[in-house]
Amino acid sequence: MKKGTAASNPHQPFFFDGDADHRELPADSLRHLARSLASQWKRYRKKLKRCQEKFSEKAVHDSRVETRRLLSTVELLGAFIPQRRVKKAQRVLKEHLDTFSALRDAQVQLRYVGKMQRAFPAARPFYAYLVECEERFRWQTRRGIKRIKTWRLGQAIARCEEELRGRRKRTTPRQAQTAMLRALERAFGRVLRLRKRIDPKRTVTIHRTRIAFKKFRYMVELLASVLTGVTEERLAAMRQYQAMMGSIQDLEVLLAALDKFLKKNEVEARPARQFREELARKREWLIRRYLDNADKVRELWR
Repeated sequence: MKKGTAASNPHQPFFFDGDADHRELPADSLRHLARSLASQWKRYRKKLKRCQEKFSEKAVHDSRVETRRLLSTVELLGAFIPQRRVKKAQRVLKEHLDTFSALRDAQVQLRYVGKMQRAFPAARPFYAYLVECEERFRWQTRRGIKRIKTWRLGQAIARCEEELRGRRKRTTPRQAQTAMLRALERAFGRVLRLRKRIDPKRTVTIHRTRIAFKKFRYMVELLASVLTGVTEERLAAMRQYQAMMGSIQDLEVLLAALDKFLKKNEVEARPARQFREELARKREWLIRRYLDNADKVRELWR
């Protein structure tokens, strides 16, 4: 594979394989962070409003993404302002993300199971069950989204911006650079620690690593325009690395949903067993694929 080119085959993940970089940020990096917070806050509100006014799968996805990006921006502020300010904004944003969770899972499961109906008879009643769940979660999510008000979060963001303005007056460019890079290194260090603790038999350990990596990745994306060594190829590699872990979690949630369905519904035993075994085999394959590439995470931040 040519260096710096993303793989076209999703089953053969691409990893950045460039030379080690010396991380640097510009002298006005704190100003960049302040501007990023303001612009991300604006994008968050725009996508939320669109989702409230015209509810759709794309609108939900866009709102989820902007919520996570704003959450990562707020977390990066923790290097400069009191944690009590950061945590207030974090709590509200996490509540927003929770609003989407059930619907997002159902939609992913529908796409996955839909492709298996022809080969596995037991997938058909399960698919019909998921359709009902998706309809119910859609209604619940739409109602929940309409109830979201931004005034409480707006107050928290305003206080963060005020604290950041005061910090800028008391912080030299060199101090700001050091603090921001240390925040990135801490986030990546957590990823590495969780990677070492992964137990293939406990997928929750992979999920925890994924959550930590996702936070780190969004931080890097936030600073991508000013941080040396962060190219589109590297960002693409980060997304693919995260996607490998995400696929495992999707299968884990899907299997849990299937088990719940089978307990409450009469499905012929043999087809049900065959269907579940196929999903379990797919999960094990995804775990092996990830573990074969797990340590390449170090190539993404050097």
